[in-house]
Amino acid sequence: MESDDELVDRSGKPSVFDNDGYEEPTMESDEALTHEIRFHQPGGGSAAALCARSSCSTSRAGDAPYNTHIAMNHDGSSCAVATTSGRVHVVSRDATGSLGALFREISGEWVVNECEFGSVADPHAIVCACGDGFVRVYDTRSNDDRATASFRAPYGEADVASASLGRDFDVLVAAAVGPHVAFYDRRGSATVVGMFQDAHSEVVTRVRFHPERRGELFTSSVDSLMCAFDCSKATLNDEDALISIMSASAAVNNIGFCRTGTHGNERDALWATTGIEEAEIFVASSERKRVGVHLVHLQNARQLAQTAASAVSTPSEFAQVDYILGIHDGVEPGELYMSAGTQSGTVGVFPLIQGRPSARGTAAYVTLGAPVAIMRNGHRDIVRSMVWDGNRYAPEQARVPLTCGEDSLVCAWTPSSDANSAPPPVDRNRPPGRRHSPY
Repeated sequence: MESDDELVDRSGKPSVFDNDGYEEPTMESDEALTHEIRFHQPGGGSAAALCARSSCSTSRAGDAPYNTHIAMNHDGSSCAVATTSGRVHVVSRDATGSLGALFREISGEWVVNECEFGSVADPHAIVCACGDGFVRVYDTRSNDDRATASFRAPYGEADVASASLGRDFDVLVAAAVGPHVAFYDRRGSATVVGMFQDAHSEVVTRVRFHPERRGELFTSSVDSLMCAFDCSKATLNDEDALISIMSASAAVNNIGFCRTGTHGNERDALWATTGIEEAEIFVASSERKRVGVHLVHLQNARQLAQTAASAVSTPSEFAQVDYILGIHDGVEPGELYMSAGTQSGTVGVFPLIQGRPSARGTAAYVTLGAPVAIMRNGHRDIVRSMVWDGNRYAPEQARVPLTCGEDSLVCAWTPSSDANSAPPPVDRNRPPGRRHSPY
């Protein structure tokens, strides 16, 4: 038997295990947590007061559901709100972004966890992830409550947490079913055409096709991982499709896309919020080798927001920040904001700004500035979802923020000189809020 010493290679030949050209990242060479935020905080003053100049309710007689998710179509001309009562309300918006008439109501007997519009390639499609184990696709032009396509989750999964439309002309449906991602083809049968089974070890919380590169899918999970996949190939295999794996500090509740300004108007970054109310941002650009680079980590984001809010004159009900909603684009590519809310329904919008130069390479390098806007007198309960694209290239409607909450209300927010207007009436005959147990 050979001794350990005889197994040592002393030939001097290059080792097959050598990583050619790789250098261990340092604070100077690593991109992680060194992203330069382009937004410069305006000096002084109070946060702008935004009021719910238009609102609508998803409640019906004897039924005041939670609104679980709000989605906006590609040009901001309409929004869809998912509810726990099985209804999806599709509401029009006028040129100013205010909420208009309810032009489509999809009714069912199941909880709708979230909904998403199709892209500009199929703008009338809405895909719904439902709590009865089905994914359903509807056409907003139809008055028929029956889905145009319906897909059953595999393995007897009783709940679909998330669903998204992608690839060419939005023919591919991705669905989060337990720890797996299932795929369906809207043009064919209702059977599964592909499955990602090894990427995540726990429940998948979100699936999102990139809004511009429709063949790229991003996923998140309770296992604290996010994955990027290339789903443009005919065979959907998670090993072959995997582009990058990203790791967060805790279970990931939600993900979305934003612009760092590095690639102009391209949405080249992925943001994530976690179960411990932190926010992180990763590269999600067309440069495949950079996808997954960690740019920003807002540790203890609630405390950061609360500290930032105390620096300016804010409503007394905003003294306690309870949860993080998401990251949003500002007017110029690279201007980034974080939205955070209270149990009473007030929402603040905080700019991401540079921290101390000495903190470069640490989580403290990017922090939050004083809020630029406070949304109050709209909701009187936990806000579950917010959509807003402030980018100057976005349509005017999309630049008006929309929120939905556990008070059954949907609000569109615009500046107001009357920040003390009375809040709308709310049906309080409901169970306590459940923001912190969303699954």
